[in-house]
Amino acid sequence: MRNLVKFSGVCSLVLVLSSCGGNNIDWQKYTSDQGSFMIQMPTPVVKTEKKDIFWKGTTHFISWRPSTFAIYKIKLFQVSYTDCPPGVSTDSTLLNLMLDSAIMVRKKDFTDADDLPSQPIELNGYPGRAFFFDGGGNTQVSVKECIANNKLYDLVVITKKNYSTNNEINTFFNSFQPLR
Repeated sequence: MRNLVKFSGVCSLVLVLSSCGGNNIDWQKYTSDQGSFMIQMPTPVVKTEKKDIFWKGTTHFISWRPSTFAIYKIKLFQVSYTDCPPGVSTDSTLLNLMLDSAIMVRKKDFTDADDLPSQPIELNGYPGRAFFFDGGGNTQVSVKECIANNKLYDLVVITKKNYSTNNEINTFFNSFQPLR
């Protein structure tokens, strides 16, 4: 009887811990007609908006957070978009100025450090900027931005350190595609 109780206790513990891991993410293609993009994202997503001081417009956010936030290896997948002033996409000087300004503003959402480097990137064929931030403690932040079709797109992934998250991060970033 004692062995049966021990065995039941161990099985219950394994069941509880495996269900807490929440590693079963349901990925689906998300298409935003208003935002003119598509991306592979976990579901369900939450849509929010906020007035943006920098762009003097509205920023639209599409986000996913795990229901077991504290124990899951991914804390956030988020794509946001904002309309740019007319002509930004066609003027390379203005485009680079806007990208540099936007990435500097975005860094301030995560740190006050002025020495956090950003780098020019191409995000699936579109010019952009990126930065990667070790948030201290247990958090890592990856941010990639690009301008396409006169919209600024901002993609963010926040993960816990020391977990294998490359597949999820690559799926998210590599699947992003502005629609023409």
